[in-house]
Amino acid sequence: MLFLRRKKRCFLLLITLTFVYFLLLLTLHTDPSSSDFHEFAKCPACFGDGLCPNLSSLTLTGWSRLSLSRYLNVKNVFYGLFNDAEVVVKKLAHDSEVVHTDAKLCERSGLSGGCNVASAVETLLSESKDRVSSLIRLVKKFRTNQDVTACPYPRFAEKVLDAATGNLGSIAARDNRLNPVAVVAYTAVVNPEPLILLAFPRSDGWPFPKYFGSCGRLVVEAYAGAPLSSYESSDWWTRASLAEQLLGIAQQLTDNPTGFALYLTDVSMDNFAVNEKGTVTVVDVENVIVVDRFHLVQERKPGWNKRAEHMMDACHDCLSFDSEELCSHYTADHNYYAICSGLLAPRAYYSAYAGLLHTIPADVDKRLGLSQLLAACDQPRENQSRFDAAPALRTALQRVLDEHDSPAE
Repeated sequence: MLFLRRKKRCFLLLITLTFVYFLLLLTLHTDPSSSDFHEFAKCPACFGDGLCPNLSSLTLTGWSRLSLSRYLNVKNVFYGLFNDAEVVVKKLAHDSEVVHTDAKLCERSGLSGGCNVASAVETLLSESKDRVSSLIRLVKKFRTNQDVTACPYPRFAEKVLDAATGNLGSIAARDNRLNPVAVVAYTAVVNPEPLILLAFPRSDGWPFPKYFGSCGRLVVEAYAGAPLSSYESSDWWTRASLAEQLLGIAQQLTDNPTGFALYLTDVSMDNFAVNEKGTVTVVDVENVIVVDRFHLVQERKPGWNKRAEHMMDACHDCLSFDSEELCSHYTADHNYYAICSGLLAPRAYYSAYAGLLHTIPADVDKRLGLSQLLAACDQPRENQSRFDAAPALRTALQRVLDEHDSPAE
């Protein structure tokens, strides 16, 4: 009997302590300038340090400011204000993923499992003499098939290194400046999103968020609006405008003056955002394959100039692709396929409403044939091509939107 009473008291004490602990978490706020949060001490095994002197201007808002969110926030994504601008603060990976990456870096550098990860990165980079070959050599050790490491080209590596070095929000200009190669290498291994934002900045017209900078193992990006998924039930004209922009993004990323083709390998609705002006932005760019088209022209390997067209799905309800095929062809219809099949068409993989363009007005469809164009972009039949269907669909949407904005008197 005495044992049961003690057991009950211990249980009640545990419940009380747990309640007090979570109450403290609800009242305590996360300080972005805290070393536990930004982890600057682990640099150069980090995303940069350019933003560190300005962290006092960063405040977390809503649930993000509560210490409890550190435990419940699986994606390590926080919201806040930076100099009064709405921003998204990202740790770029789950805590367990970062621990796993650090351990793998230590292992492949030949150092012990619990090594100083910064030393591991420097050790791996010392195996090559120049900065580009050092970066490419390290990246190839962690190569994946769906991001910038899929086909590492020297010109892209140079572009990223120059962008990181020249961006004061990324790497601070100071004595004992961080090694840009180490920072870029570590970022590429964990999550290459900041590298895409640096190399293809919003200021140059790219459909990505503005990149404010980094401090240790956190990055700050502009808040781009509500997720695209929240617009699936909007009126058809709003959705038509969003669809037209998505097709424009697909075209821009495929064919642009830089000579780089950027292929989106993850196009879920929540990876796009829409601001109050109705502008679409790609907000999750971790999974982007970058192809150097100029490099392909110089190499001229067999079949390089033959269009790569996606004709058959390798899986049901998913986005399938062959990274080697994308890396070896000057032109591919992958982005058109991703947008049409993943977001717009009735069978869209990532839509809960039979595609973003669902319920096309009958009179509009009859006059412009939107359903037929959408079907050809989604699953082209013999003698059909997405290279024709996607631009034609976009042109038709532009026409109907212009007519809607300027009705005949």
